[in-house]
Amino acid sequence: MRSYNMELRETVRKPSPGRCIYCGDDQGELTDEHVIPYALGANTTIFEKASCVACARTIQKYEQRILRGQLGVFRARIEAPTRNRKDRPTHQQLHFVEVDSLGQKIRDLGSRAFAIDDAPLSFSVWQLAPPRILGEQVAEQEHTGRPWVSVSQSESQKALAMGLARGVAEETGAEHVAVKVDSINREDFLRFLVKTAHAYAVFEKGLEAFRPITTDLILGRGDDLAHYIGGSPINPEYESNLANMTELALGVVKDGPAAGYTAVYIRLYPMLGTPPHIVIVGEPL
Repeated sequence: MRSYNMELRETVRKPSPGRCIYCGDDQGELTDEHVIPYALGANTTIFEKASCVACARTIQKYEQRILRGQLGVFRARIEAPTRNRKDRPTHQQLHFVEVDSLGQKIRDLGSRAFAIDDAPLSFSVWQLAPPRILGEQVAEQEHTGRPWVSVSQSESQKALAMGLARGVAEETGAEHVAVKVDSINREDFLRFLVKTAHAYAVFEKGLEAFRPITTDLILGRGDDLAHYIGGSPINPEYESNLANMTELALGVVKDGPAAGYTAVYIRLYPMLGTPPHIVIVGEPL
């Protein structure tokens, strides 16, 4: 297991493979690729001249929707890396609902904006069944997955959430008010994980070590994400440090219909207890 710890500020660079690791183009302009996106790991892993301009533009769209958009508030709260602090969000929209004594929704109370330091700290990913290619027999709904959300349980954060809910209750006359935490976009999140896993596998093993099978997903030319990415049965111990933003491991599937395929284990912010994921990135040559 390789952990990328921001406190160490280490940088690993590898020379250009001579062509784009996503589309294979070796004629156009190539740009440096951050295997661990800058927003998670700053300059920890740099693959020199490894992505063509066209692929970089395609990937950047959904990476920014995830890292700058949907996870922007969380990243600002923990001082995650950023190239431009002026782009940091200063406020967060929180959605409120009235619930009954059993926690069931009664009515929608709308959204309100709060300074990010006045809002509860939360983080969202997706929880999935193992990749369909591994052949495990589970309901299709489990491959679709469900949102997984972590909300800080510290006493100060609990008091903060209760104070916000109490204010909305007084404003609306509701007896019980709950804060609704938004989930992260599934498709963008899974494409982001597949892209990171593929880049990591090529970074570590080279372009000739396996036949890539996820590049269409990375470049938006395919939609069957659950076939190659899902939850991982492996759930190792983790470092209890928010500086440990990403964990990655590389291996080969030992048995089953995908025996011999290259797999990448990936987990974001493990100290939050986030569900780990596994991406099947390549078949044997």
